[in-house]
Amino acid sequence: MIESINKNLSQNIKCNHLEIVDESPNHGGYRGSVSHVKLIVVSDDFDGLNLIKRHQLVYKALENLVSEIHAISIVSKTVDEWKESPDFIPSPDCAKNK
Repeated sequence: MIESINKNLSQNIKCNHLEIVDESPNHGGYRGSVSHVKLIVVSDDFDGLNLIKRHQLVYKALENLVSEIHAISIVSKTVDEWKESPDFIPSPDCAKNK
């Protein structure tokens, strides 16, 4: 699944930086499959796009994989935004909260 996500994003968005974090083990009921991912996508393809348009571009790039993933968290920044601040809000560890 991670390789497929990487392939789809790389083929459809000119990524200057791409991280795909499998957060599935941090959620209750984890059974070894990829169900929760955080995508950190840095691309000048996002230049001039608001957050919703950026996320739509990522979802479009993922194509049919979207239906196979329970939860997707997206960090989408331009190269300049990433240089200014490579920070993002970490996802909560839901498994420990149960």
